Amino acid sequence: MKALRKFARAMKWPNLAKVDEFIRSKDDEARKLENRTSDTMSYFSGVILPGQTLPFLLMNTLVDCDRDSKLGTLTHIHPQCGFQYRSTTYWSSTCIVGKVLAPQCREIAGWIGPAISAPDLERVQIVNIRQRRPRQQVSPNEVKSMTVRSDPLGPPPPTQSYPVKEYQLVLPDLEDIPNTVRIEKLALKPVLSETTPKEKSLADLRLYDACIQFAIDGSSWPLRLSFDVSYICAYPCAGGPHPLFYDYVYKAVKINEILTIQDWGALSDVTNISFGAGNSSEQISNTKRGENDTERVLVIEAFGVPDYEVLARAWASHWGLSAIVASLHKTW
Repeated sequence: MKALRKFARAMKWPNLAKVDEFIRSKDDEARKLENRTSDTMSYFSGVILPGQTLPFLLMNTLVDCDRDSKLGTLTHIHPQCGFQYRSTTYWSSTCIVGKVLAPQCREIAGWIGPAISAPDLERVQIVNIRQRRPRQQVSPNEVKSMTVRSDPLGPPPPTQSYPVKEYQLVLPDLEDIPNTVRIEKLALKPVLSETTPKEKSLADLRLYDACIQFAIDGSSWPLRLSFDVSYICAYPCAGGPHPLFYDYVYKAVKINEILTIQDWGALSDVTNISFGAGNSSEQISNTKRGENDTERVLVIEAFGVPDYEVLARAWASHWGLSAIVASLHKTW
């Protein structure tokens, strides 16, 4: 019970006071907690199987202990899910919406929240997000050559000495940090259903397309969270900053310049991405890329406020590009 209360407090559950009172209640006439539902029985009796079912077991138990909640049952069969409860949203850590909004929230026991509200949803509602596989696929040869291609000292063989002129010290611009990016809203649009059984079943699952709308320099810019990309934390290092071999091809941009970049890595077959009101991404100037884009690394300077990192993550999901997330305080 203590673990459940800690989870509810960490998630800033909207109805925390009543949930806490309900868990602490010792009324003999009340039905025992472990006998209320199969989830609470499994959780409070200690019959918990490790794996992807545990986060949903924990959240369902919390919902069952909230008498005011009208939520249904969350299931690991649809892990790309989330829900809105009292103008607050919570998302599974396997859902792209949760992964994008994570810089503004906390991740505990497989859940990310509390996050911003979704005006398109009801006050209490469960949704499943339509998300596609990332567009970039790593080949076996790329995995085998990764150590050589990413070596900061340059290509092998290693030598006893390294010419200083072949290395450069890359430093971010900490003076001119943009202050023109803010999140406007989280927009969720239901997937239209037709007469086919498959699409009808998708509608029954409450399948939605997700989009985050940003305010940048006084204009609205929507970005669809179309692809289920990965955000991998960079391994921490010490003694930085470190010099970089001159042949390491990269491009560094500030966060307010990210929307001017399209088709990074030659991913050009993207469908129309306009979403809702405001400016669409078709209005962004199309920057032509060279043939070496597949080997180039795009570095986005998204430090400052959490909204900046959310924008960078949303841009990556919009185009289907996975990313490595590094912190200036831990990895440089």
